[in-house]
Amino acid sequence: MGTEAEQEGQIYTLGLLERLREDLRRYGHENDELYFRIDRTLHELANPNLHEVELATAFRIELWDRYSKGNLRMTMAVTSSIVIAQAAFDVAVSEHPNERLTLRKGAMVIREHPKVR
Repeated sequence: MGTEAEQEGQIYTLGLLERLREDLRRYGHENDELYFRIDRTLHELANPNLHEVELATAFRIELWDRYSKGNLRMTMAVTSSIVIAQAAFDVAVSEHPNERLTLRKGAMVIREHPKVR
């Protein structure tokens, strides 16, 4: 899982990416093509280890952008086992209790934190 310093470093880096994405979003209104190219690159950068994973059939634990409701910050875990996915989600919630997290399979949300009513 990494040390606390490594995890804090990852969260800090993701925060920088979020700020860059927000600045780019403002700029994107003037140049849509460039915005979408850079946004795609930022998504790849946020998930560097998932290029070969078939996400359509896997369970995913996702950490969402705290500043923009609809943007995924990163996929924290991917597995084909619902048991492992449930355990990974519980650990993610305990490590990031103030963040929005989802456990999903495809478009279906299985669990979310905090629960949306």
